[in-house]
Amino acid sequence: MNKLLKATLNIVESRGESLFLDASESYAYTLVARFGNKKFLLKVSQDAERVSSSAVRDIKLIGSCTKTPSALIVSRVKGQVLQRGIVYIRGGAFFMSLSTFIDMLDGKEPVFKLSRGTVTAAVNGKRLRERRIEEGLSLKNLAEKLGVTRETVYRYEREEVEVPAKIAKRLAALFGEDVIHRVKIDEAPRVTPEDLLSRHVGGSTYRLVESHPDAVRVTDDNKAVFISASREKYERAAELASALGAEIERA
Repeated sequence: MNKLLKATLNIVESRGESLFLDASESYAYTLVARFGNKKFLLKVSQDAERVSSSAVRDIKLIGSCTKTPSALIVSRVKGQVLQRGIVYIRGGAFFMSLSTFIDMLDGKEPVFKLSRGTVTAAVNGKRLRERRIEEGLSLKNLAEKLGVTRETVYRYEREEVEVPAKIAKRLAALFGEDVIHRVKIDEAPRVTPEDLLSRHVGGSTYRLVESHPDAVRVTDDNKAVFISASREKYERAAELASALGAEIERA
């Protein structure tokens, strides 16, 4: 068991409880943990690049179907240390350091996102516009303060583009931290039409590739059902279902 997994389990044991654990690298997830009344589906890996795209899709599908927030706890992204307070987004999944996850548990959600080598933040455009007007600043005035164009500030207020980290910090200093949206980690992941189409096997059933269950189905009353065709993995699939409040059936 590596240091990062040990540290993660220590946090789980000190702040909540582990409902399911598989420490091998073979699966899209490592554990299900409960903190208070909130469950999380977690994957722990030293490097984000060791988590395959199919694993990312699995954890998103499982999290979405069971309405369980998911997080991928890592130390490095592309060989670089992932800094505290920055979330790396890949394939719609949230990768973060253990310290960032701890901050989130303490009610301090991150604001900065790393994607394609750039750190950005999302602006609350309506609030920014209100604060700018309250301060008596025109679009041009604010643009000059930020060192950007008037058109760029206009696009910030319309939430058409995200802002670089240094601009986000300036906006927070000028108008308060609430003009920047925080990254909502404690919500079930969103799956894209591409995610669904690539795994669709009929009806509301979706294939899983790097999981103990072989598929997941959503019933008409929005309950998740894990489907297991593997006798070898059925027991663990049943444990995962129990941890996530899902049902299980044999194929």
